[in-house]
Amino acid sequence: MNKTAPPSTSPALSTLLAQVPGVEHVVLCTEGGLVHTLALGAERRQADQLSALGSFLFSGAERIGSLTRYGSVDHLVIRLQGGGSMLVRPVGTLLRVVMLTSTDTPLPRAAVSLDRLVRELEGNLPATP
Repeated sequence: MNKTAPPSTSPALSTLLAQVPGVEHVVLCTEGGLVHTLALGAERRQADQLSALGSFLFSGAERIGSLTRYGSVDHLVIRLQGGGSMLVRPVGTLLRVVMLTSTDTPLPRAAVSLDRLVRELEGNLPATP
């Protein structure tokens, strides 16, 4: 049987959850949709689902950018009719961070916090040759 190690947890993801009202979940995933890093205490099943969906949607948005003259995707925001939102941002070239917010979350504040998180995570990535 092939066993894989569980994803690591990150204080940076946990801090974002604690500091931004209404952020329900945040997960770092691969471009293929696999969970890379969780917030402390995060529910794994929801992290798996958000990773897969966020990565898939971001990939679709990137495809639109490559088919048009508008270029690569900076971020993806999906606003849901019930009031919540999903935000997806690239981290480096191979990772994505996916955030799920509630109705009460001020979207500009969530976006600024997500940008800050992405800069912090990119600062911790190993240098590419």
